[in-house]
Amino acid sequence: MAEEEAAEVPPEPVPSLTEEDIQTRLGIFEEIFKGYDALEVKQKSMAERREKEAPPPADGEETEQAPVEITPNIALAYSELNFQVVANLVDLVKQKCGPMYPGQGVFLDFGSGCGKLVLAAALLHPFQKVIGIEALQSLNEIEAAVQAKYAEVEVPEGVVKPEVSFVKGDFVSEFDAVLEPIAPEATFAIAVATTFGDPEMQAVSKLAQKMPQGASLFLVTQKLEESLVVDVNRNPRQRRSVATKKALAQRGVEPTGIEIELEPAENDPNGWRLKDTVPLELEWGTTNCYLYKKYSYPYCDVNDICMATPLPEAEDQTVVPAFYMSPTTVVYMDDLAEIEKEVSKTAPFCEESRKKAVTIYEKKLAAAKQKATEMLSEAVAEALACVRKESEAYAQDGNVHYKLEEASDTAKLLEALISGEGLPSSPKVTEFMGTQWLAACGELDPEATGVVPEAQLPALWGKVKAGFAEHIERALKQLKDFGVEVPESEHRPQESVP
Repeated sequence: MAEEEAAEVPPEPVPSLTEEDIQTRLGIFEEIFKGYDALEVKQKSMAERREKEAPPPADGEETEQAPVEITPNIALAYSELNFQVVANLVDLVKQKCGPMYPGQGVFLDFGSGCGKLVLAAALLHPFQKVIGIEALQSLNEIEAAVQAKYAEVEVPEGVVKPEVSFVKGDFVSEFDAVLEPIAPEATFAIAVATTFGDPEMQAVSKLAQKMPQGASLFLVTQKLEESLVVDVNRNPRQRRSVATKKALAQRGVEPTGIEIELEPAENDPNGWRLKDTVPLELEWGTTNCYLYKKYSYPYCDVNDICMATPLPEAEDQTVVPAFYMSPTTVVYMDDLAEIEKEVSKTAPFCEESRKKAVTIYEKKLAAAKQKATEMLSEAVAEALACVRKESEAYAQDGNVHYKLEEASDTAKLLEALISGEGLPSSPKVTEFMGTQWLAACGELDPEATGVVPEAQLPALWGKVKAGFAEHIERALKQLKDFGVEVPESEHRPQESVP
C-alpha cells in the first residue's frame, strides 16, 4: 500500500491547444449548434423579455386600447463570445493564472444564453464540470436541446467531455438558491457584463467573494468592484499623511531625519488581482475583457517578489525583498544558491517596499564591488595552499590549467576560493562561479592554451567576484524597473482577440 502511494504522481497540466486542435473542436461545436442562428436566438430572447415585462391590463380596462411601448430590461440583452475568443481566454488563464489540470475545476457562465460559451469551454478543456445559468425559458429550451446533442456527439480519441449542467434561474433575484451553492466550487467564471446594471454587478461581487482562492474570473466590459481588488499602493497620500502625523505628532510638518513608516494599504485578505486586460472584438465593436485571480495574503504567486521578515533568531532582522515560495518560505534575490529559506513572515511588495529594497541593494552592490577588489592575493594564496596540501606539484611550473574537470585540482581550487568568500556550497553557486571563472580565464588566454599564469590568479579572481556584483546589480535593476500591479498588456501593444 505504501509503495502504491509512493508511486502516485501528480497530474500533468493541460497544455495549450494547437490551432489544429482548436479547429477540430470548432467543427464539433458548429455541428452541435447547427440550426441555432445567433440572430434568431437574439430575437427569441427579446420577445420573451418584452412579454415578461409587459404590464398586465387593469381591472375593467378595454383590451383593444393602443399598445404600450415596452423597453426590455437591457441587463438581459443577448450577446455571444465566439469559439475562438473562448479558446483564447482559456489559454490566457493558463498563461497568467497558473496551470490547469485535467478533471479539476468548475467552469461557470452566469447569463449563459443558449449555452454556446458553456459548451465551448467543455470542448476546450477537461474541466470537472461546466455550468451555465440562464433566466429566460426560450434560451433554457435551446440549452436542453444542445446539451442532448453534446452528450451524443463523438470527440477525437483522448478528448474528455466534462459533465455539463444548465440551471434555470435569475442569478440576481435568486442568488441564494442559484449561485451561492455553486460559488465555492467555481474555479473559472465568465460574465459578459456589457449590459449589466447595478443589481447584476452586485451579484457579481457576491459571487466573487464566495469563489475559492486561486479562482479565475473574466468580466467583459465592466470591472470588478474596487473594494475586492487588491491594490497594495491604495491611498498613498492619505497613508503618508497619517504616518507623518504619527511620526511627528505635529500636523502638517514634514519630518527631518525621521523615517516615516506607512501602514499597509487596506485590502480584502482574500482579494482579487487584475492579471491582464485584453481587447475583444464583438459584433457591435471593441471592448475590454478583464482577467482577475483570487489570492489570500500576501497576494503572491510563486516567484513573485515579496518582502521577507527573517526568523526571530536571525541576527540580521532587516526586511528584504525575496522571491515568494509560500507564506513562510522564500528565495532571497541575492542568493546565488537559490536555496529556499524559512522566514517568519512574507508581505506584499508595494511601492514603499520597492524604495526601501532599492536602497538596500544599492548598499549591497557597493559592498560587493568593494569586496571584489579586496584581499585578492591573500585569498588566492590560501586557496592554493589548501589544494597543495593534497597535490604538492599543483601549478609548480607557474601555470594553472584552468579547465574544471570533475574532481580536478583546479575544481578544488575554485571550491576553496568560493568557500573563502563565505558562499554556500551549492551546485548552483559552483555553476555560476565556474561560468565566471572560465569566462575570465578565456580573456587571459586568447590563444586557448588551457593555462593561465599563476601570477594572474588574483586579477582573475577579482573578475570572478565582480560577477557576483553583477548578479546583485541585475537584482537591483529588477527592483528599480518593477511595475507594481501593472498588467503586461498595459505596457505593450496587443492585438485584439478576434
